[in-house]
Amino acid sequence: MLEQQQEFEAQTWPFEPGDRTVKMYVREPAGGVTPNTGMMLVLHCWGGRYDEQLYLGWCEKFGDRYNVITASVNYLQSAGAEPWVLGALPYDHGYLQAMDAVRALYHIAEQLSTGEVAFNPRRCYAMGISGGGNVTLMANKLAPHTFACVADHCGMPGLTDAIAYGAGEYGSHLNAGYSQDPLSPAHLTKDMQQMRDPGDPAHLRIQFAANPDNKVIIIHGLDDRSCPVVHKITVFRNMVDAGFRPDGHFLSQWHVHSTPAAATEHSMGDHAEILPFFADAYMLEKGELALELSGRNDFERGGQVEYPTQNGRYVVNYSGVPSVRFEGSSEG
Repeated sequence: MLEQQQEFEAQTWPFEPGDRTVKMYVREPAGGVTPNTGMMLVLHCWGGRYDEQLYLGWCEKFGDRYNVITASVNYLQSAGAEPWVLGALPYDHGYLQAMDAVRALYHIAEQLSTGEVAFNPRRCYAMGISGGGNVTLMANKLAPHTFACVADHCGMPGLTDAIAYGAGEYGSHLNAGYSQDPLSPAHLTKDMQQMRDPGDPAHLRIQFAANPDNKVIIIHGLDDRSCPVVHKITVFRNMVDAGFRPDGHFLSQWHVHSTPAAATEHSMGDHAEILPFFADAYMLEKGELALELSGRNDFERGGQVEYPTQNGRYVVNYSGVPSVRFEGSSEG
């Protein structure tokens, strides 16, 4: 019913203006699309590629397990796509990357609606590992009315100073390649940094007002040196402060002995087993705590979502193909 290999138009990347497209792999559940079939993003790591066998396997397993149409998305700066150059072409870190993921869902829903195929848009989920975990949290932010449940596996937190400039905090090797020089094309403004924080307190309050039942599952090793856990715990705390009730699983040796997790470092083990252990209750059609949206999603609403920042605001527009823009004085 849906082509497995698809490509759609994406927003222009300011560092390389012009037309840009994103590839995605789409898989229907083995039982076919039914009126209760949902949608699910399956998002690869920083530097990964959407059609690696690992991610295709996850699409198959999770699609059949949860009765969802799965999509693996080659979001901005995936391997083989746009470059990443320190101090010149910095890593997007979940902004347009998350918009690419949201557009993937939009295009799938449009194809189903155009074909008059009944599905259940209330059952919308996402999961991602490492960089994909960050993109998962940011997609949840950019589309606050859309997801019933998302799972972040060892993802980066917001764009902290240490990650932005490669300071090596807590032993991390991450360097997004931004510059502190206001004259540099890679300069990181306060507005850009705030928008890229899935734990920003003011923005979380906006998200909570939009979708108070939204469930975020965070699975993160306490000994993770690539994406240090300290800032992720802050994201979790701020979600709780905003009113959400996220599931935070910060892995210790107990988890290694009692769950499918094999380690407390960045490589936690087999994510195809880890996700079901922590998410089945929410994502299975007949799970004990099965989650669906209670209202219309962002695509159906067709309005705007606004996130104020220090010098302006970010506006996510759903009046047509989803897009995001900054209105203010500090961001180019």
